Amino acid sequence: MQITNKELLRLSTKIESEGKAFYTELSSHIENPEVKEFLLLMAKEESMHEIQFKKLLDEKGELPYGWENNESLRELIDTQFQTDIFPQLEEIFAQLPRFQGIKKAIDFAVEAEKVSSEFYGLLQDACTDIESKTLLVLLEKAEQEHLERVEMIRDRYLADSSEDKPL
Repeated sequence: MQITNKELLRLSTKIESEGKAFYTELSSHIENPEVKEFLLLMAKEESMHEIQFKKLLDEKGELPYGWENNESLRELIDTQFQTDIFPQLEEIFAQLPRFQGIKKAIDFAVEAEKVSSEFYGLLQDACTDIESKTLLVLLEKAEQEHLERVEMIRDRYLADSSEDKPL
């Protein structure tokens, strides 16, 4: 089944808008000002990625990019994007105590950033338009940086935290 630009726009918008909502909501459960600021920055960056990707597709319309028949991309779309990339925090917190819920949410964020990076990487690999490829390289790099920063927050703040120490 051919991959359309409209489908990719819908997916990228879903990834980035879910990420923005996730990081914004998670920040409201965090007391540590440094972690809270980090999460709000992540939300802002997710919003910027959505705008960048929309602009990329708007510039060429329905002209081919090279990814239309990419099997690896089709497989990723069919396996990873059939559900929400970022989970609903209410569900996590309903099942787990506050601290464990935050830890689980950060773990989900790590996995979501990996999938986002892989998504943009596959698009970039398959893209034949040099200007679009350049933007996709930047988006993939930004998602890799998000992944590294989320892992750093997880390792730095959650590894040493306990339930009686506010995060």
